[in-house]
Amino acid sequence: MADREMSKDLTLEQAIGYVLRVERLDRGLKQIDVAVATNFGVRSIRTMEHGNQSMTIRSLDALAMFYQLPIEEVLIRAKRLRDSSHQLEPVRDKD
Repeated sequence: MADREMSKDLTLEQAIGYVLRVERLDRGLKQIDVAVATNFGVRSIRTMEHGNQSMTIRSLDALAMFYQLPIEEVLIRAKRLRDSSHQLEPVRDKD
């Protein structure tokens, strides 16, 4: 996703997933940590973070609460990400 054009072509799911993945990594957490704390499976966390699945509002709310972010903040960041012309920084797990 380091290509400049990719930020313009992000789906909402991908943008939200990117925001959540950055939050997780900034906190030094692994996907398993989030899965255990939120009662989601690791596969679900991975799928949501990569934007391969639409989240329900309940799922998004649970993850936003876990990261202690208002749900609106997650959506605002995702919208800004989609609207920006900045390059996305590659985010890699160490898992």
